[in-house]
This record gives sequence, structure tokens and C-alpha cells, in this order.
Amino acid sequence: MIEVRALRSFEHSGRRVRGDRFHVTEKQAAQLAFKGLVAAMASEVESPPTADGEPSSASPAAPASPQATSSVSAGGAKKRGRPKKVPEASS
Repeated sequence: MIEVRALRSFEHSGRRVRGDRFHVTEKQAAQLAFKGLVAAMASEVESPPTADGEPSSASPAAPASPQATSSVSAGGAKKRGRPKKVPEASS
């Protein structure tokens, strides 16, 4: 059983109001959390197992590439879209 805290009022085995703490199964806690109704209490969260000291086989993360910026055209303004068509002269 997991202890959860109600984030807002709802009906689940009786009336639950915001801030109520109660115990539910892991499956029920996951379903209620998915709906945004409850949050698991920190005291019930299990810590991950500790590593035995062996170095990680994963390679380090690559640095992010710099963001590219658009260049300025010869006229001084940024180029936008394709050029406008010139209407043909009618006779």
C-alpha cells in the first residue's frame, strides 16, 4: 500500500477532500495520479539500489551545438519569401 495526498476533492471509497492522506494500492495510486487527483508521499518512495562502484559503460553526453542565426541580405534586411510577380501589361 502507498500513502497518497489528494490534490483536489473527489470520490474514492468515500469523499476525499484536498489535502487528505490515505493508503491505496500501487495500481490505484498510478491511476489516480494519472488523472491528476493525488500525489505520492515522499516517505513512501523507494530509493534506487546503490551502485557497486564500477565505472559506467555509457559514453559521456555530447556538448550542444551552437544555435545558427539567419544572415542579413545585401540590402540590409532579412530575406522573406519569394519575389513578387510583375503583372504583364495588357494591350
